[in-house]
Amino acid sequence: MSDRLNGEERSGGFPLLTVLALMAGIFAVGSEELVVSPLLVGMADSFRTSVALMALSVTVYGVATAIGALIFAPLGDRMSRRVSLTIGMTMFVLGTVLCALAPSPALLFTGRALAGLATGAFVPTAYAFVGDQIPYRHRGRAMGIIVSSWSLSLVLGVPMGSFVGGWVGWRWTFGLLAILGAVVTLVLVRAGGSGTAGGRAGATPDGEAAAEPSGRGWIRDAARAFLAPRVPTYVLATFLNMLGFYGMYTFLGSALQYRFGTGSSMTGIMILLYGLGFATSFLTGRWADEWGKERVLVVLLAGLVPALALIPQATRWTPLLVVCLFLWGAMQSLVVTLLSTLLSECSQQHRGAILAFYSLATNLGVAIGAAVFGSLFSAYGFDALGWVCAAITLLAFALTGWAHRGRGERTAGHPTAGDPVPEAAVDQARGAKVVAHED
Repeated sequence: MSDRLNGEERSGGFPLLTVLALMAGIFAVGSEELVVSPLLVGMADSFRTSVALMALSVTVYGVATAIGALIFAPLGDRMSRRVSLTIGMTMFVLGTVLCALAPSPALLFTGRALAGLATGAFVPTAYAFVGDQIPYRHRGRAMGIIVSSWSLSLVLGVPMGSFVGGWVGWRWTFGLLAILGAVVTLVLVRAGGSGTAGGRAGATPDGEAAAEPSGRGWIRDAARAFLAPRVPTYVLATFLNMLGFYGMYTFLGSALQYRFGTGSSMTGIMILLYGLGFATSFLTGRWADEWGKERVLVVLLAGLVPALALIPQATRWTPLLVVCLFLWGAMQSLVVTLLSTLLSECSQQHRGAILAFYSLATNLGVAIGAAVFGSLFSAYGFDALGWVCAAITLLAFALTGWAHRGRGERTAGHPTAGDPVPEAAVDQARGAKVVAHED
């Protein structure tokens, strides 16, 4: 990773300090989004309420993130992305401090809402920043590195938050995340850099000319972004994938605590194993570039279907649970990498708005999964939850499979000898266009 970034810094003034701050920022917001799962029981005990009610804090966070993405992320197409990132991280710090000090569930939900708005501004803007700066031919690998910040949240943030919450209380977990967010904000402010909107000028992979922000209305711009080729398909696939993922993950910590006991460290260890699997996106993003992003996405979604159905059964046998959690993390990390990368390549002019729709779909999955599946978990248990989430992921697989097949038929044309996969030829042609404009 360091060689790649240093090379970009030498040749094109790549803002390495800002990229490191982005990774730390995603680690912070990712930890806050994911750490609630092992803290739900402690939070419910603190406020003398139910786990299902505390799970609504995840819903509040998800809805707020979706709203924040729609409102704030497209601003990066019209103004400096760095300014959007700094504002987002400042809001995150304020919301997280409120969570740490909240004397009631209502104020906790308020803090979660503010932090969610901040996440909605920060994450898609960070992804768009990568899309602006990294050449097409390496973007899958680069996005894999950025997405691996989520794995750091799982490998380090969530287990540490779980341990801190069990040791000195869940409020300290939010306090530490607020401190980290404050550090990231200071780095973004001190890094300086250009304030140009929308990244580099040039052509998109599809040959679309990048345009300066115009005076068109927000709704018209958002509609054009959403109706860009392939965007609706990938946005819906993102929603279905995230609904299945967060429907399981939100209650994974509670299920593990019921399995191993609230005082056991096994809950944190099991989530750490999932995080280790998620960290593989650092390597697998490059493989997807070579094998074809869309093809790999379809295969991974097919693999997630049986995995989600099996995980609740595996909680009864620890060795099988270890394997399932690691594989679940590995597959999910690359699915997230591929969906975000494919969407970032649909349009350079509307990249921020498109990734805002990606964040919207993601966090609608968070909100609906936590709100609806809480009752399912309480009434029928973790086993039923697994089957429902597997069925939802099956729909995502069917959608992406249909889209990939249709695109393959449209682009089959005259494939080059030795390259039987139409997608690979299309990817190479797109990369060549971008390289020509970059050079």
